[in-house]
Amino acid sequence: MSDPVGIESINAYCGLARLSVPSLFEERGLDLQRLPNVLMRHKSVALGCEDTLTYAVNAARPLLDGLDPAVRASIELLVVATESGLDYSKSVAATARHHLELPRSCRVIEVKQACSAGVTGLHLAASAVAAARPGVRALVIAADVPVLIRGTYIEPSQGAGAVAVLVGREPALCVVDPAVAGLYTFDVADFLRPTPDEHLWDIDLSLMCFIECLREAYLDYAARSGSKEFDHDFDQLAMHTPFPGMVKGAHRALQRTLGLRDPAAVEADFRRRLEPSLRYPAEVGNIYAATALLALASASDALPPGAPDTSVGLFAYGSGCASEFWRVRLPAGAGELSRAAGIATHLDSRAPISVGEYDRLADDAVRVMPGARDAVIDRDALAHYLDRPSSTRPLLTLAGIRGHRREYSWWKGRP
Repeated sequence: MSDPVGIESINAYCGLARLSVPSLFEERGLDLQRLPNVLMRHKSVALGCEDTLTYAVNAARPLLDGLDPAVRASIELLVVATESGLDYSKSVAATARHHLELPRSCRVIEVKQACSAGVTGLHLAASAVAAARPGVRALVIAADVPVLIRGTYIEPSQGAGAVAVLVGREPALCVVDPAVAGLYTFDVADFLRPTPDEHLWDIDLSLMCFIECLREAYLDYAARSGSKEFDHDFDQLAMHTPFPGMVKGAHRALQRTLGLRDPAAVEADFRRRLEPSLRYPAEVGNIYAATALLALASASDALPPGAPDTSVGLFAYGSGCASEFWRVRLPAGAGELSRAAGIATHLDSRAPISVGEYDRLADDAVRVMPGARDAVIDRDALAHYLDRPSSTRPLLTLAGIRGHRREYSWWKGRP
């Protein structure tokens, strides 16, 4: 039997500021009766000195800093999954490799398939590691810092964040089987970004596509794997989460399709198997390619101490559309190991901000969006955010843009 493959360690970076979603509803004059359907508490907010690259590096750097040099040198593949790429040619992974000080003998690629790209990147990495010589590892980083669609019902769900996972043959956190995955795709225009700052989003169509893909990707997985009981083959569920309320509705629709129609039973199943994975997304918002991996981390962190092996049904959806459904396994002790990454502490440490502060930060973010030619960035004006974690680790920041060339430096606190 071949060695198992999967996630050896995980970390997330979801920014330094957070905004109350109910306060945004009130300030924007959105219908408060729709708020309970969203099931969100906060959303992460990017600073004007942050972009997709800084988020990716700041998620991965703590994960790498604790590695033995020989383990770091074993990373031969770096995958960055994002739909917020900074250049039409050069990958974010190429620059991320430099700042992460990974070996030059490393394959670097950027993967784009809307929000399913993070799980797709994990699949590619696991397949590559499984086929490689013993000891080879891969690093997958899913990261997105979307341009905000202000004044709409989409805005409250838009977060910013990155999740990094180290993939190898000592998967103490999560064992995956890249050979068995349920797949489903078709061409649809539920969400388009024809330019960096323009979004065409048909929310109702996207919801219908999400539900169809969840159903069909699971049925394809069941046909490939022999799975017969959705209710019993998975101890937990983790899904791409545009907002938790959308996932709750899709879960209800799937259960009805499979024959479970009692509302009380469906609600109990949601609370038992799916709600643990929604705790972090409800605090961060939709981080696109990284959301399904954040949901997986949330499910793992929620495991009680001493939990035995736990099977998780992992579903990824990307608008346009592509989807896949896996069964992954969290080994005994995975919860303790994933909690050691401190994701919950990181989320709690974000600075609470007002809607007025949020709008000022959003204005700053527009100046450094992909495609920006020049930008002068006053990082000292953002020091009260940047200094929050500086006592424990430096942060990569965007220092300026000159002729489309982005300049980065490490923030280690003001002298």
